[in-house]
Amino acid sequence: MPRPSRALDQRLLTAARQLVEAKGFSALTVRAVSARARVNPGMFHYHFKNRRVFKQRMFALFYEDFFRDFLGALGDERDPVLRLRRALTFLGTFIRDHRGLGLALVQDALAGDADTLALIRTHFLRHGRLILEALAEGQAAGRLRPTPLPNVIVSVLGTVGLPFILLEALRRAGTREPFGFSWNVFEEAVAGDAGLAERIQLLIRGLSRGA
Repeated sequence: MPRPSRALDQRLLTAARQLVEAKGFSALTVRAVSARARVNPGMFHYHFKNRRVFKQRMFALFYEDFFRDFLGALGDERDPVLRLRRALTFLGTFIRDHRGLGLALVQDALAGDADTLALIRTHFLRHGRLILEALAEGQAAGRLRPTPLPNVIVSVLGTVGLPFILLEALRRAGTREPFGFSWNVFEEAVAGDAGLAERIQLLIRGLSRGA
């Protein structure tokens, strides 16, 4: 009997990513994923056995795509401050463009979902370590203030991560005038390229010697 096409597993993975970004991990059911991918549910079990294996595979592939492009954005830049700026710009843009998945991960992590926490421990330290290296090199070279790195990481999250998670949470809550601003004005200020670049500039300026 011929094996089912390998294209089917990719269709299922693509459909799952779309579902998670739109509705969170709670939407990741065999029936919903199979229907969106237009694949017989039996093929889901054939390729992935169960939902847990499927979630691990989907997230691993998603992260590998991200990490490959993250490294590409850093290139061979040797200047630690410029490398930091590149890293934060790419990371912020990526989180903005995939804010639905980001919110889903935060929700699952806060709920104590063991699988999600394991995925975060396994994958997130990889790009985080490169950001920490750029920060440490900048401090060692006297370019950046000797601020405790845990405090810097919190500031980084508040610059390139949490704004987009908050934006998605407000959208799903049906907020019409976030903090008294029209939705278009607030979203452009928070999620636009200029707003992201300004926050990164403010962060790096605050971290720099002589600021």
